[in-house]
Amino acid sequence: MRALLPYGVIRMRAVPGLLVALIGAGLAAGPWWSLTLPERDYPLVIVLGIVFAAIGAFAALPESWQRLRALMFAAFMGAFGLICAALTFAPLHASADGTWTIGGISGFSADGPIPWWARIVAGFFALVCLGAAVLGVYGLARELLRRGRESDAESRV
Repeated sequence: MRALLPYGVIRMRAVPGLLVALIGAGLAAGPWWSLTLPERDYPLVIVLGIVFAAIGAFAALPESWQRLRALMFAAFMGAFGLICAALTFAPLHASADGTWTIGGISGFSADGPIPWWARIVAGFFALVCLGAAVLGVYGLARELLRRGRESDAESRV
């Protein structure tokens, strides 16, 4: 009985992450199952779904699954960096109808453009997050390729 307790605790620790991952998967799949979601909101819902699904999966996966956790964290950082980049490059002037188009998604209403200081902060986060995502995927790919070469060398011996 005592040996089963830590295993059950590990599984219970994954529940919040699984819940967030399921919510994110539902958001990402929203354009296919929602009858009321406007087409112009599809990109926003998909990107937010990826953010939630990736960080939820990262939190739910056990620490022994390092490669999959690294991939999920890179996906989270990449999606969040994409959101920050969209805010950085938002237009300086509203459309003719008075709304703003940010990241290709129209219909945002605001009193004015994004302030210069907020663009600088969003740009900084975009660079950091997208850089971390690229480096994470690069490191993961390098490790997988290196491990593949090592196993090829071992099989020839």
